[in-house]
Amino acid sequence: MANTPAYTHIYTHMKDRIVLITGASSGIGLETAKQLAAQGAQLVLVARSEDKLKEAVATIKAQTPSANVKYYIADFSSQKSVRNLAQNITRNYTKLDVLINNAGCVVPEFQLTEDGLEKTIATNHFAYFILTNELLPLVKKSDYARIVNVASGSHYQGKMDFESFTKEKGYFIMKAYAQSKLANVLFTYELAERLKGTQVTVNCLHPGFVKTEIGNKKTNWYSSFFWSLGTMLGGISVQNGAKTSVYLASSPEVKGVSGKYFDKCKAVEPNKDAYNADLRKQLWQVSENFAGSAVVSQ
Repeated sequence: MANTPAYTHIYTHMKDRIVLITGASSGIGLETAKQLAAQGAQLVLVARSEDKLKEAVATIKAQTPSANVKYYIADFSSQKSVRNLAQNITRNYTKLDVLINNAGCVVPEFQLTEDGLEKTIATNHFAYFILTNELLPLVKKSDYARIVNVASGSHYQGKMDFESFTKEKGYFIMKAYAQSKLANVLFTYELAERLKGTQVTVNCLHPGFVKTEIGNKKTNWYSSFFWSLGTMLGGISVQNGAKTSVYLASSPEVKGVSGKYFDKCKAVEPNKDAYNADLRKQLWQVSENFAGSAVVSQ
């Protein structure tokens, strides 16, 4: 099979490393899980649907029968659900070697979550922000300690508009998505700064324009049509889309590397706003205010 090389044991030091992957029941998240399972990692999969998680576990075990896989259910648009997830993980694990924030969504129309936040930014940024800060004590107990945030090349088109977190301001699906992905990059760079002097590394990445169903989930017909057409014409496979996530989680080449944006397993220049310390701190403060909890300080 053409995809077999992707599943060979490349980095044996992943054996028994505990890796939590959000949005792991399909697409890039599931593929990342498959490849890391083949390298011996203990997997903690998180997604909204228990049925899909069960299917994902079966798929992984069919490929790697010895795989150690557990799953948890969470709705990433809900802060309560994200915190409940973090509490369950903290209760059941003494450390976490790798946290891969991968779950994301695109939303065709302006919607507010139960927390009063626009759904795209709630799911794509606040879930990363809250889960990472809640699980950071577990990550700090690891001698491996990697945080990987799946962003997107869309972040180059992103602009931060903090009012749009709670107010409808000419909502457009790709504008909201680009903003949320820029938030991923800003969060990564700010967290890396705050974690200097620790063993924890945090990096973000562009997976590529991948043939997944993210643009077809709960979207209107024309959004779904253009997403399907675009991925058909220019999309890469999920195997290729997962490569950079797997690389950042497992490669010895990035040991000690932190605060970088990767594309095709190479560090590249992000949107210049990533270097805007004032903007990063403003996003952090706004996020802290809406998240309602104390998190990593300077």
